[in-house]
Amino acid sequence: MAVDTPTSGDSSTGLSGTAAVAKLRDEATSAAELLEAQAISICSSNAEHSQQLQQEADLLKSAAAAQECVCTAAAALDQERAQADALEQQAAALRNRLRAELLKDDDVRDDDAHSEAAAIAHLHSQAAAVQNIKHLIPIVLELQSSSNYSKWRGYFLLTLGRFSLRGHVLSDDARPDEPAWSRMDCVVVSWIFNTISPDLLDIVHEHAGTTARAAWLGVENQFLGNRESRALLLDAEFRNLSQGALSIDDYCRQMKTKADALADLGEPISDRTLVLNVLRGLNERF
Repeated sequence: MAVDTPTSGDSSTGLSGTAAVAKLRDEATSAAELLEAQAISICSSNAEHSQQLQQEADLLKSAAAAQECVCTAAAALDQERAQADALEQQAAALRNRLRAELLKDDDVRDDDAHSEAAAIAHLHSQAAAVQNIKHLIPIVLELQSSSNYSKWRGYFLLTLGRFSLRGHVLSDDARPDEPAWSRMDCVVVSWIFNTISPDLLDIVHEHAGTTARAAWLGVENQFLGNRESRALLLDAEFRNLSQGALSIDDYCRQMKTKADALADLGEPISDRTLVLNVLRGLNERF
């Protein structure tokens, strides 16, 4: 069998094919590498873009959370403002009510003051209309009868209290510039002068001033001044008093009167001493 021997022309053709194949392989490899590089680049770019998108999403979430917090805080602030407005309204209502009550109390006090002033003015008008003070004070105070001073003083203060005039004799608050006060003070002075004896009136009128307080102190000084000497004298009268011709009632009354007078002078007599002294002075019939 015959064998084909390659010629030079066939050799050249084989070499050209091999080179073309190698070239195509290199080009394919380069293209593959290029595509791989592009794929890697695209993946990297996508990862960066994805990370950026995630960051943006996180920012949006944070912004939404912050906005929600702001809305919550705004709602709480509105609620607190509403509560504050409600409290202010309640406080205003309470202030108005208190103001109204204070005004009402002031009106009541004013009415009470006016009523009291009217009542006192009425009592003073009644006092000024008294024709005979001896109907109210049935004791004429004698200078030599110190034992009657306590009774006279009690009757007088009782009458003054009845007409709301005690301040004229018990207080040093003189108001001569007030016509109403001066008028009632003259009434009280006339009562004092009409319930004491003439000799006592001469002494009091000579040494006392023109006010009821001065006249009252003048009478008081006559009976309570020089207490020690008066007490000694009255104590002697008390211990030497005997019944004699007196009835038992008059005798006991005089004994009690002298004991009261000693008490006025600061020398009170005990009940036991009073009883013993009464028994001592009884006449023989007892």
